[in-house]
Amino acid sequence: MAATVLFAITGGEVVPEIEMPVSGTIFELKKKIESVLNLKVERQTLRYDNEELINDRSTAYYDFKKNVATLVLHFKLLSGKQKFNILVKSNREEFNVKVKETTLVAELKNKIEKHSYSIKYLDFYHLSTKMDADDLPLSAYYVSEGSEIKVKHKFHPYY
Repeated sequence: MAATVLFAITGGEVVPEIEMPVSGTIFELKKKIESVLNLKVERQTLRYDNEELINDRSTAYYDFKKNVATLVLHFKLLSGKQKFNILVKSNREEFNVKVKETTLVAELKNKIEKHSYSIKYLDFYHLSTKMDADDLPLSAYYVSEGSEIKVKHKFHPYY
């Protein structure tokens, strides 16, 4: 069995864990991050102990302690604050909303409320992470073009 490294990818509100063989490259790790977070490889920078990781080096090169590592992901925002569509999905319906990566979560909730929802009784999720920090930009939750926001009714113990 090949040795592996478990990576916790930090830098945003969503913290995925990705397992890679030690023979895998940083570029291959970025491809896995792209498949999980929908962030293009060319927009990603990974750092470990304040050192930028180089795409063509293997994970073994960095000698991560105990085959577990916490990496910090930085990604370049779209140039010119470009707008893009995201899908908002609930049990009742789905619709597109045009946003920027710098749009605040509170602003997104206001756009959704204008569509027909009262946000008072709703929770919002991206990549299974609750978007409860209204003062953060969507980029903190890795929301990008083609992302899906799930809208769920809050649990009420009195019902």
